[in-house]
Amino acid sequence: MNYSRNSHNNSNHIIVSWRYLPEDLIKMLVEQTQSQMSQWEKQDAEGEVAKNRINDLTPSAKRTHNPETKKVVNILVAAMSAITFSAGGQILTSRLGPLSIPASLVIGGAAGVLADKKVMQVVEHARKKSSTQQALKDIDKQKQAHPPKNEFGELYYQSQTALVLQVEGQNLRSQSPTNVALAMGLSGTEYAMSLGIVIGLGLPGGIVLNAIAASLPVVMLWTAASLQNDAFEMPQHDRALIGQYEHHRPQEIVEVEANQIAGIDEEIALKQRELAYQQALEVRREKFVSEGDTSGRLKNWEMVEADFQMSWYAEEKQQAEKELDEKREQRYFQLKADIAQIPEQYQAPVGTYSPAQMTELKAQWVQAKEEELKESFAHDIQWMNHKYGNKIKHLDEEIAAAKWRYSEAKSRGREERNSPVGNTL
Repeated sequence: MNYSRNSHNNSNHIIVSWRYLPEDLIKMLVEQTQSQMSQWEKQDAEGEVAKNRINDLTPSAKRTHNPETKKVVNILVAAMSAITFSAGGQILTSRLGPLSIPASLVIGGAAGVLADKKVMQVVEHARKKSSTQQALKDIDKQKQAHPPKNEFGELYYQSQTALVLQVEGQNLRSQSPTNVALAMGLSGTEYAMSLGIVIGLGLPGGIVLNAIAASLPVVMLWTAASLQNDAFEMPQHDRALIGQYEHHRPQEIVEVEANQIAGIDEEIALKQRELAYQQALEVRREKFVSEGDTSGRLKNWEMVEADFQMSWYAEEKQQAEKELDEKREQRYFQLKADIAQIPEQYQAPVGTYSPAQMTELKAQWVQAKEEELKESFAHDIQWMNHKYGNKIKHLDEEIAAAKWRYSEAKSRGREERNSPVGNTL
């Protein structure tokens, strides 16, 4: 049987439908029911956004690179920056004589490593922030495309946004001013020193080409930071986020939960009929007040109301009887389909058996499974008969009560017409 999957899908459809209920109908539901509906909407929203974020983050999270590669890249970038910064370092160490060049290389190397680190931090923060902002924009875009119709629709988008902020909110913090200042300052310093070296070499092409050539170390610094971030930092970061979102993935709805959701949906259906009843009765009232009863059969509002109730409840009864027949028929065909699948589910026991014994064992197993299904079928039919039987009995009582009210209103109308006051009027 595919109960679990079908029940899960049907329950999800029901939860989605709650976002489109009229506000007047929601107000008719008891507070406990509204609270349960809110919990399911929140869970559904979190499951959906968790699934979407996991799908978005998975391509990056799957990237794996050798850590040694990262070390090599860091050394190369630091070495290039060290050479560039060492030009300025020589000015500071010029008084050291023979030690000037080694000292300038040490200072340049330290400055290069610091520049690489700060640029990496700035790029990493920008990438994380951009990813989280895009996730929030996607939710807002969906909200604009499908505006909420009621409080549950609003709760759906609020819950999605809240989960993203809960998991990734730290990414939205502003950049560290110190990191930005050092990254930009060191990059500018490196460019200035590189430009001085290029001009000092007397390369042809003029100031424009020299300026472009001098930017090469800075471009390589930021490009290497971006590539390292894509290859190492972001995959690790995204894997951590996926681990947090995994706790909010959509869960399989079990039978008890599916029954609770179905019960809520039945309560909503009942309130929908009550609301439809009130609206239809009001239309009938307005028509009677403005036009009266064109048939001349209904002499007062009490008769009109009772006549409306008799027709309404009779239609409800007919609908209930039709639903009962359809559900029993559906359950019967489900039983037939399940029985037909039983032989395919049989697994032969381990051991040495003759063909006749194997046939007998399979027949016994199939018969036992059929009995289980038939017993379940009988239980379900009994439950349907009880449920709809009570509903139909209640409707019969409502019809009988409406007929009595109609008779009473008709008698009162006759007495009023036959009374001296009525004749005088």
